[in-house]
Amino acid sequence: MAATARITKIKAETDIAVLQVQVKNLDEKFDGLKEDIRDLRTSVDTQTEFSKTLIEHLQTDRSSNRHSLGRKVEDLEKWKWMVMGGAAVAGALGFHVVSKVFGIQ
Repeated sequence: MAATARITKIKAETDIAVLQVQVKNLDEKFDGLKEDIRDLRTSVDTQTEFSKTLIEHLQTDRSSNRHSLGRKVEDLEKWKWMVMGGAAVAGALGFHVVSKVFGIQ
């Protein structure tokens, strides 16, 4: 009976040692996972900052392009009205000349 108790005690101590080694291995794996999560978080933060900077830059470019395009449209509208005014003057003078040539009153 004493031999059986001793074998059981040795088996229990062996099982405890194996479990301690497994716990140690799990702790090392968790430490590795924690480091990987830290690296991932740093990468996400870096990408977030890059994206934020890129969006701000694109908004600035879009705003300046819209302002530039607005100025171009204003210039075209000025030319349109100048041409229409010139055409009206030319048409009025042209009708006067044509009426004199053809005798229309």
